[in-house]
Amino acid sequence: MSVQMFVDDSGGKGHSRNFFLVGLVSTSERWARFSIEWRACLDQTPRIQIFKMRDAASLSGEFRRFSAQERDARLRELAQIINRHAEFVLWTAINLDAHAQTWALRPKPMSEVYFWPFHTLIMGACFDLWEECGWREPFEVMFDEQLVFGERARQWYPLVQEILQRRYPEEGAILPQMPAFGKDDDHLPIQAADLFAWCLRKNTDEPNAKSFEWLLAELRDVSQSSYCNYYDLERMSAVSEESNRILESGEIPAVLAAKARLVRRPRQR
Repeated sequence: MSVQMFVDDSGGKGHSRNFFLVGLVSTSERWARFSIEWRACLDQTPRIQIFKMRDAASLSGEFRRFSAQERDARLRELAQIINRHAEFVLWTAINLDAHAQTWALRPKPMSEVYFWPFHTLIMGACFDLWEECGWREPFEVMFDEQLVFGERARQWYPLVQEILQRRYPEEGAILPQMPAFGKDDDHLPIQAADLFAWCLRKNTDEPNAKSFEWLLAELRDVSQSSYCNYYDLERMSAVSEESNRILESGEIPAVLAAKARLVRRPRQR
């Protein structure tokens, strides 16, 4: 038995105020049972080939044949499946206006919206599993397919992994060997992460809209990690300052600091 985190994102430049990366964590055995139940629920009439929360919200795509009442009933069933099998949810979110003023000024790939949440989410899962769950074996991470931004972020994972393992050798020992990417139609728990990600992002973008709050209420048994993070302007600036301090302090070996400096130099405007 292994522990697995499945991750999806919501939001982005030009169509939201925030970007969310959300992971759902459970054991491989529970995810296997989840997938059987999730597929059976999708196969009910009207059938849903691939679940997308944005389609459900707008009654488009796979949900175009549903009435609002039918949609809500199916969403409630799907949420109850997540509630039975997911252990906890972990998310990292960034304010996109603040990002444009801070991290976006660095060279690629650190300037990209996907970069920091990718690494922060993995680190948060590592510490939560170590501290709260007592997990002592490497866990697995599967992100929804990201052909460009995901691969750029993953190229820097070995460096981030090595730095973390040097600073926190015990906790760092359970980090994944290498994060993976997959399609949500092949890995059904990613579709569950999509539901969480859309609802969290939508209600952060438009808190007065209270979009599908009743749906999140169905997920009462999925605990929220203490390592969830929201990065506004103040936090992004603080992270930048702290990363610079660590690199200059000698806390990590010079060879690793030299590699990291390659991605921390601000772009010239």
